[in-house]
Amino acid sequence: RPTTSPLSRCIKAELGKQWYQRRVRANNLRMVVESRRPENSVSTEDHAPPRAGVLWETLRSLMFIFGTAFLTIIAVRNSVNPYINKLWGASHDFWGALWMAIYNLFGQDDFVTHLVGSTLSGILFFVVFNAFFLFCDITGKPEWLMKYKVQDGKNQPVDQKKMWSAIKTAAFNLGVISPLFTLFGYPTTVYFGSYHKGELPTFERFLFEFLVFNIIEEIFFYYSHRILHHPKFYARFHKKHHEWTAPIGITSVYCTPLEMVVSNLFPAALGPLIMRSHVFVSWMWFGLVLFSTTFAHGGYHVPFFFSPEAHDYHHKVYNCMYGTLGILDKLHKTDRPFAGSVNEKRHYVSFNLTPIKQIIPDPAKPRKME
Repeated sequence: RPTTSPLSRCIKAELGKQWYQRRVRANNLRMVVESRRPENSVSTEDHAPPRAGVLWETLRSLMFIFGTAFLTIIAVRNSVNPYINKLWGASHDFWGALWMAIYNLFGQDDFVTHLVGSTLSGILFFVVFNAFFLFCDITGKPEWLMKYKVQDGKNQPVDQKKMWSAIKTAAFNLGVISPLFTLFGYPTTVYFGSYHKGELPTFERFLFEFLVFNIIEEIFFYYSHRILHHPKFYARFHKKHHEWTAPIGITSVYCTPLEMVVSNLFPAALGPLIMRSHVFVSWMWFGLVLFSTTFAHGGYHVPFFFSPEAHDYHHKVYNCMYGTLGILDKLHKTDRPFAGSVNEKRHYVSFNLTPIKQIIPDPAKPRKME
């Protein structure tokens, strides 16, 4: 049997020790890169386009999830049917009267109502939802709100030059790109049967349409957003939106015109188009979309409201969490490295006035290797 000398054993032991240290350093470096990838770095593996052959599996999973949710809603609705009917009846009369007042204001002209009304309602929703947060970002007040910042020390105060650039881009996208999208899309909405006249839909129809809207937006936003992260498209069409690694509310529509159309407007507009929805329902849906995206980009994890942790993490790392609901990210495993992170643990609607960062504190930072 061959034998090894003491010198050979020492050399092998030293080489093994060096190999182990290199592996530890490489793993640590990989974890750092995955958690805080530089903005100008684009990985083909991380941003590969969605694999083919998964659409049917995705649709089945989505239908099961949302179907279960819908049946639960119907069961709850039936159990409290008398109370909902009373509440919805009074509310339905109020919204119906409001709609008729708006429709009469535009002379009951479907085209003018659709174009001007859709544009003005979108701008109004956006301004109302962003005004308070923008005031806080500029002034740093009220001070009690600052403890709810997702990324401490970021945009405190916000950079004035970047802020005005974001405001100008948002104004252009909402005041020019969105009306043009509505204008050229109007014949399609008429063809599909979207309507302006008549009563507003019932409570059940309203719920069902919003359920379908969410499914459609999740699917088309996820895939369009993920494709925009592909190296062939990212630098030209999507990098502008990621100039803000710690986003604020108005950056929700801080993007190129192509991204505004393909990834923001189209996924949200497709649901009402397919469902042939009343235009007033479409306005309410777009209001909800703007409300949701404002909070997702707002940078504040405020109690009782949507959690911005997932999309804020996407802006910080930008190679994961491409969807709105997180369902397709789970299916395609693009929820990594968000899954298991402290941000993922904080990603829920908090009903506690204590800041979520204090309830779930940051983990202790590892010591630097010598």
